Amino acid sequence: MSKEKYIEKIFALSKEIKEQGDIWELYYQRGYYYFLCDENDKSKEDYKQAVSLGMDVTQYPYYTFSNSNEKRRDFILPEKILVFLILIIVIIALAFQILTFVFKIKSII
Repeated sequence: MSKEKYIEKIFALSKEIKEQGDIWELYYQRGYYYFLCDENDKSKEDYKQAVSLGMDVTQYPYYTFSNSNEKRRDFILPEKILVFLILIIVIIALAFQILTFVFKIKSII
């Protein structure tokens, strides 16, 4: 879906909220579309409103607001550990190749 479609959904949901009143599902859905449009402050307010209207936070996903730059993604801990282990393996393999090369040169001389 394009950003224009998300904006259309936001307008439709805003209209529905005006017509039907405070229904947590509508705020939750609008918050999701705000999140997709990278409007995190508005998204956060809609999620807060949905919770205050009775949304069960254990049943629905909560979208993070800590990263407003959609191009940047922070690694979670398991990914950081995996990257660190791969780096260690590459360093060990490189050191092994260097030592093998040095010993071959010494045996020739």
